Amino acid sequence: MKTANTTPTSIHQKNVPLSIKLGAEQKDSLAKIAKKKERSVHFLLCQAVKEFIDKENAKADFYETAKNAGEHYIKTGLHTTHEEMRAWANSLGGNNELTQPICHK
Repeated sequence: MKTANTTPTSIHQKNVPLSIKLGAEQKDSLAKIAKKKERSVHFLLCQAVKEFIDKENAKADFYETAKNAGEHYIKTGLHTTHEEMRAWANSLGGNNELTQPICHK
């Protein structure tokens, strides 16, 4: 068994109880996975929730960045073409790498 029983949350964060309902099959599956990984079901659930939150925050950041880029394009007209980006990306790692395309109108 692993001796450290830390959960993937901040040490300085106050833990608040949360109740969830799972089907018997899901609960059994979690118990088997926990046993195999030598972790508690609690640890696995905390880890899953943290990963979900991180993923959703990253998705929200991506959409915000895309929205801002779209607004910037509408305001300025600056862009690169798909062909320019594709040629640059295809050159990466080769002997004749192209410089990153510069935005233009």
